[in-house]
Amino acid sequence: MKKILTFLFLIVALSTFAQEKTLNSILIKIKIGQGGQFYAADETWINKYLPASGKNTIVTFDIEGGLHAGEILTLSNIGKSFTDRDVVSTPINGFWFDFEKNVAPFIESVAQDVMVYRAEYSNNSFDRTSDKFMNTIYEIKGIGSSKAFTDVRKKFPKVFDKLGWKIKCFTTTTGTYRLIVSRALPNGWKDLDDTSTDFATAYDQVYGKGSYEKDEVILSSWQTRVDKHMLTKNNALSSK
Repeated sequence: MKKILTFLFLIVALSTFAQEKTLNSILIKIKIGQGGQFYAADETWINKYLPASGKNTIVTFDIEGGLHAGEILTLSNIGKSFTDRDVVSTPINGFWFDFEKNVAPFIESVAQDVMVYRAEYSNNSFDRTSDKFMNTIYEIKGIGSSKAFTDVRKKFPKVFDKLGWKIKCFTTTTGTYRLIVSRALPNGWKDLDDTSTDFATAYDQVYGKGSYEKDEVILSSWQTRVDKHMLTKNNALSSK
């Protein structure tokens, strides 16, 4: 009986600790010439329905460069597991009506994905944040077992440590399968001025001469870089 109880405890413990950490990534394109109106309306709506003291909070970033320059990126459902997503929550009365009436008229388009934090590819914890990030997005391709690709990607955190970079990685579970590599810039953009050691050199220093060139062949057969952009936190459009 004791062995059975121990076995059941292990099953429960493993299922608990194996839960994913997810978030919603929402790209919002604002209508040309209506940015001021959008920002004012959205800030008012967020302050009313999504305060930092509430259960549902959001963080918003302005995007500079890349395919979505001039748009904003809003993150919601931050840290929820897929189990958490099964719990149906009822929005505050007027939540969507107010948004559709006062905010939506200034929006050109919206694109949304559910993303999963990949701890095995990261050296920065899910909860650690920053006001500035550099995001690089890869589209994952290929057919068949991706073990060779994932094995190489799992080697990256030691290189990030060598470079002193703090990186969170995410993959999408909706839409096109993508890998998002998000580098935190705790000191601001000046963190990008340090180019004393490049990634390939650091990789070879960690894993041996020629390792980067060999592993890059594997990576290039599985991933294609499709975008890169800078993110700056927009405090006005974040829960506060």
